[in-house]
Amino acid sequence: MSDPSVSERRIRPIQDAIASANWKQALQLCDKWFKKGERSDRFLALKAFVLVNQQDKAQHDRGREEVFDLCKRTPPITEPEAIYQLQHALKSLSLHEEESPKLWERALSANKDDKDLYMRWLNQAVADNNWRSAQKATMGLRNSFSKERDYDFWNILMCYLIHMQQDLPDKDRTLFGTLAYRMISKLAEAVPQNEEQTSSSRKAISVPEEIALLVQVLNSTGHVQESVKLLQGPSLNMESRIGKQDPQLILTLLLESLEASEQWDEALNVCQNLLSKSEHQSDDRIWNLWATSQSKSSCDEPGTKSKELLDSVCAIRPIVRAAYLAKLNLQRTRNDEAELDALLETCKEYFEAFSSKGFCFDDLKGPLRRLDHPHFDRFKQTVSDHEGNLAQLFNLKLSYSSLPPDASQSDLLAFARRTLQRYQTSLSESPACPEAALLAVLAILRLVSNESSPSVAIFAAILLQITRSKFEDYYILTILLVQLQSHLGLLSLGMENFVKLSVKNLQWETVGHLILTRISSLHPAPTVVLQQDFEPLLALETGLTVLENADSALVRGIREGLRFNSYSNIYNSVKMRSDIEGSMNKHIYAIEERKIRRWREEPDDHTILPLTNSSKALVDKRDLGYMPSYREDDTQLLAKFRCGPLPKERWINAMALFDSVATYLKVELASQTSLAATAYDNMKRAQQRLSRSIAEQDTLAEMTKIEQTNLECHRILAQVIVLFKEGSVSTTPASQQDKTKTLPDLLSDLKSWLSSTLTDHRDNPAGSSIAGIRVPTWEDLHRSFTQLETLQAIANLISLVSKKPQKQAKSSKAVSEPVSKEMISEIQSAVVELEAEIHREARELKSGINEPGVLGKLVDLGMVRRGSGDDGSGAEVDGLLPGDEKWESLMESLSDEAMMETICGGIKDSWDEALDGVLGGKGKIRIGK
Repeated sequence: MSDPSVSERRIRPIQDAIASANWKQALQLCDKWFKKGERSDRFLALKAFVLVNQQDKAQHDRGREEVFDLCKRTPPITEPEAIYQLQHALKSLSLHEEESPKLWERALSANKDDKDLYMRWLNQAVADNNWRSAQKATMGLRNSFSKERDYDFWNILMCYLIHMQQDLPDKDRTLFGTLAYRMISKLAEAVPQNEEQTSSSRKAISVPEEIALLVQVLNSTGHVQESVKLLQGPSLNMESRIGKQDPQLILTLLLESLEASEQWDEALNVCQNLLSKSEHQSDDRIWNLWATSQSKSSCDEPGTKSKELLDSVCAIRPIVRAAYLAKLNLQRTRNDEAELDALLETCKEYFEAFSSKGFCFDDLKGPLRRLDHPHFDRFKQTVSDHEGNLAQLFNLKLSYSSLPPDASQSDLLAFARRTLQRYQTSLSESPACPEAALLAVLAILRLVSNESSPSVAIFAAILLQITRSKFEDYYILTILLVQLQSHLGLLSLGMENFVKLSVKNLQWETVGHLILTRISSLHPAPTVVLQQDFEPLLALETGLTVLENADSALVRGIREGLRFNSYSNIYNSVKMRSDIEGSMNKHIYAIEERKIRRWREEPDDHTILPLTNSSKALVDKRDLGYMPSYREDDTQLLAKFRCGPLPKERWINAMALFDSVATYLKVELASQTSLAATAYDNMKRAQQRLSRSIAEQDTLAEMTKIEQTNLECHRILAQVIVLFKEGSVSTTPASQQDKTKTLPDLLSDLKSWLSSTLTDHRDNPAGSSIAGIRVPTWEDLHRSFTQLETLQAIANLISLVSKKPQKQAKSSKAVSEPVSKEMISEIQSAVVELEAEIHREARELKSGINEPGVLGKLVDLGMVRRGSGDDGSGAEVDGLLPGDEKWESLMESLSDEAMMETICGGIKDSWDEALDGVLGGKGKIRIGK
């Protein structure tokens, strides 16, 4: 047997070689020590791991055999570190999920009393999200250490988690759900009915966390009524010996069970009893269930008892907010005149109580929409009778929310001026009202009817910057400013302001999309000048790392939950891990990161972008709830100022085709055969997915127009690759028309795409007019970067076709027609010409932005001065914006000339930087000769 210290000394340099991905050196060291007689289990497992990671097929196959021999060895491997090393080898063979649990089972079959080994198995199963394996580990603990009661609950928990796995067959889920139900029911029955009785079992439920596990199992297995009965019974209710330890947890479980039971009459009675006690009257959870029960109860109208309860609690002063919200929600469902009168009075009372609170309008906007015009006007009069900035701000919110959808330009500008005047006045009074400026911005954005107007958006962005200079902590200003700046092509400014949001941890999952959506085709160039600056690639890596760290933290949380018997939150942690695994943002960020690396020609980690699991739906955690929403159509308004539609699963599938095509061409040209094979397989699978869904309108609805045309090109590229590699085109249902196409035919299609794209550039030159200046918007940058990336893929394809012989088709000679040198030359010329046109447009825009007088024109736009241009060219374009003396005077009171020059200078520089990115040397197309 090898000496452990000697083995450790020999293993360490092998691990160092593995850490630096020097597999050849690692194998040499393994062979060296093997010849010297090293035979420790850990060394043998490490040697097998090194072999399966060799590029040479013979060595890889030998490693595979050694892995299987070690897994099946008798006696089995029992050293934990050797088992971990074998698991790494099994992962390399894509056999981890299937084979790793067997290693622990065989190890423990040799030593059933090794608690440390059981715990290591359980910890590994938790990390792997393998609840079947975890259940076997806990069952082993339960059988081997039967006197320790915790292991019974652990085993029940694992059966419950298996039951909750939606991707398992129904038969398996039912089996484990039934096991969990039977085991937990026995432990519940053993609980004494009163404090005088003693428990009939040492393992009976004794703490609230175990009640939580009981309720989770009962509710998930269709025994909700039992939960409701037990939680109100003498042994487990809030007043019981166990319930008194954590009455809030018991209350939460009771409310959840009542709602899940859908026995609304019973739920109503329970809520009535709870709300009759003062300690529960501020609990909005009880009021919400009370209101739901009222609306779904078998009684047509709320009973006298319910009305008396609601009136009595609403009569309490100071006002109980939760009770009033329940009253508002109840009254808004009634339509008769008397109820409208009652709703109006309740709204008035609520306003009087909470008019100084930020949540007041949000709470009232729903009920106020139920009022007809006479009642709404009466409420507005009540608000108007109040003095002070906050009351006037509330009145402005009412006015904005009641603007007609087709409000005229004059009405919108009049409202915007009124709100800006209120904002300006509030600066010298207390409290200040930056929200008034936000309302003005929204009204100005409404000047745009169907399509966005850059002039309107730039003026709105300037107003936000002016306001934000005084209220940097008012985050909603920053959020809207980032969105508008990105929309206007001012990505460097948008990124600079995004940093000020101080996004941390899982906020990257909910808020990060605000700047990272399509960042690779808007601003892929590095931007770091100072340490605190936003760098796109680093931000994407941070977003991905945060998700990885969150998963690790959740694993630790689950383990700690088991250790301290905290069962109530374990399922939520498991669910959150599942959400992170299927995170839509994780896939989007990975795509954007790889695109930026390709653009910058930075070395990647030699990986292939994995496709999404088509059997599991992606989880979208992107949050838009923080965006201003005073009206029901504000969401649609702000959507006009995004950088294209929100990407979702179909967009991800399309980008997977883009990525696999680009990756395959790159690694094939570099003769990286293993990576090329994986990329090719991914490309074919991505083709199949798109072939099944390309006809669906939803696929195109998630993509910009440029991405849609790019999809056409990449489908051609993919078909060329398949034909070139296999000698024939696969005939999926969506591509039957392509089955007889030859390689020259497909290259002709590619040439046509290049020609039409070039024509589109000449017919629709880049840039939009703002104050008589042609400037790039997000669409221009998106088009340029996206098409330059595609041109590089086309150039790589032509290099491949030129350098390597085409494989001959087995069944058809027609598809194997040779490609003429003239065709290759024509495509190369078209690539060069389109690249030159994109760069020419960027240089032209850059030249125009840097002409004398541009800064002055932007300042005049910000100060709403008319006719400053020598030729008056800006008047028609900026006709939506205000331009009278009152507005000019107002803007002068909000911003002096120096501040406006600073703001507009930043705008001009940001456009200039964006165009520098398009012209950047690292995006140059390289065509093989």
